[in-house]
Amino acid sequence: VDEFSLDNPANFTYGKCNCLLPLSRDHPRFSEVKLLFKKEWQHRKKARPQVHFIFKVLWPAALLQPYLAYRDKTLQPGHSPGNEQLLFHGTNRACLLGEKGNSILCNLHECNLCSILRTSFDTSRAARCLMVLRFGYGIYTTSCSSKADDYIDNLSQDATFRVMIVSHVIVGRPFSLYSSVTDLHSPPNGYDSVRL
Repeated sequence: VDEFSLDNPANFTYGKCNCLLPLSRDHPRFSEVKLLFKKEWQHRKKARPQVHFIFKVLWPAALLQPYLAYRDKTLQPGHSPGNEQLLFHGTNRACLLGEKGNSILCNLHECNLCSILRTSFDTSRAARCLMVLRFGYGIYTTSCSSKADDYIDNLSQDATFRVMIVSHVIVGRPFSLYSSVTDLHSPPNGYDSVRL
């Protein structure tokens, strides 16, 4: 059973129906993600924020299975299965998820964060959120935490924290671009992703 499955007994701590599991500061994943966030904060003119909370996102096995199958299908020699990487994604948040440890997803239509955490990424929603689609329709992630921070938007006046998604991404065989190509709908044949 996968580490991120709701069906994994190790995740039963907070009940089988809660998809966000708060990690304690001494949990190995907390340290891993916090260090990655700090290391990949590359915009020196932007103050690097403190990490207050990290939540592990849990999925029903039925929602995880397509991801795991794609990862196994996209094996790349010399890389982890599917060239899987931890990458950052910034989006808007209309609720107070993450504030003071709040782990309850909202049902607000305009809250992209809760929508992603509930049903995963949706390229049709991404297209409406970005003013400029540099590489066409797709899911935009980055290894640079400070770049993902540029896309975070708190819609609630009561929000005091900024919330970012750190996600396992199947990079596979990436196609390198050196300028914007705004009409892409998928990577070129023989490639699994696009990178700048």
